[in-house]
Amino acid sequence: MAHTLTSERSLAARQDDITRELAFLRNMRLLEWGAAIIFLLAGLVWKFAANGTWGLLLLGGFLAFIALGHEARRRESTQEFTDMASMREAKELVAGLLDEKLANDHYILNDLRLKVGREKCWLDHLVVAPSGMFVISTLNWSGKIIGDTSRQAHTWKIRDLEGKVRPARNPLSRIQRERRILCNWLKGTNLIWENVYALVVLAHPQAEIAVTNAERRVLTPEQAVTFINDFCFEKPVLSNPEVEKLARGLFEQAGGKA
Repeated sequence: MAHTLTSERSLAARQDDITRELAFLRNMRLLEWGAAIIFLLAGLVWKFAANGTWGLLLLGGFLAFIALGHEARRRESTQEFTDMASMREAKELVAGLLDEKLANDHYILNDLRLKVGREKCWLDHLVVAPSGMFVISTLNWSGKIIGDTSRQAHTWKIRDLEGKVRPARNPLSRIQRERRILCNWLKGTNLIWENVYALVVLAHPQAEIAVTNAERRVLTPEQAVTFINDFCFEKPVLSNPEVEKLARGLFEQAGGKA
């Protein structure tokens, strides 16, 4: 098994925020709708039975408008929570495979915040090994993924099981930026750019990869593990102490939080 120094935190924190928000909206729901109905009924009686003004009706309508807005927000937050849970499950699947299938001279940092100068990024997974470093971006796309790994292909397509097609941004652009920032952080070490590999992992079980030149760049979780392990048969570029030093250094620059 590999050494895992950090686990996923940002999605978990966002889920906690959404949970608190939904609890608040649920508590407000009865109060808002109850107040809106009371003022609307009172306004109708006041206006048409007592020949009063429109004030109470307007207030009731305003309260109903606020309640409707919060209902929409509640639906959006519920969907976001579901999406977050699915994405978190995908990332934890990849992290678990890396931890289980890689050798004990490999170090894994999940959900790593990296800042170099004015640039910063979040790495889904980073593997530090004697063979080099592997920057991994995990996606939870399902369906047939159609695209090209060239920089000129800015947009890919995702065809779902029902045949509907939607555009998606070429994920290689993001992962190459993350790799560049990592390489800037590595300046001064003996690890050269050729030994830093950028991988996009499609973790959804129903993802079908139909990407041009996807080999060694766009992989399933199992393929990514095999890709990294295959380097174990090549001459190492880092000693075990150097691997640990690099991994611990990244761990510390990210705040040293597991």
